[in-house]
Amino acid sequence: MHPLSNKNKYIGLLFMKMSQEYFSLGREGIRKISLKHVKDLTKYSDQLTHLVCSGLDARYDQVTMIEADTLEEIHNAAVDFRMGAKAAYIEVVDIVVAIKAPRCGAVPKIMGNAVETQAKVG
Repeated sequence: MHPLSNKNKYIGLLFMKMSQEYFSLGREGIRKISLKHVKDLTKYSDQLTHLVCSGLDARYDQVTMIEADTLEEIHNAAVDFRMGAKAAYIEVVDIVVAIKAPRCGAVPKIMGNAVETQAKVG
């Protein structure tokens, strides 16, 4: 694991595209499948943020962000999603995993000698 992960969380962004079949379910059908979906993924609810996209980019209908302490947690959430109730209707198009950047004031403490090296060179 990256040394920054000791203090900063990993972030996973799942960019998703809903199929036309999903929208063809209608509001009642989507509600029913969403209830099962929520039940399947409740264990991740404190870590998830959903961003519903509209008209910004035709490639994505939704972006889900997950914050986790380990890459394994992000992987497990993504796999559970892909095996869940909405998996037949939603394609994960792109995934980005990153480490949340430290506060600017925390950088010298984390980077240690890199700050001293930079001062000598510059």
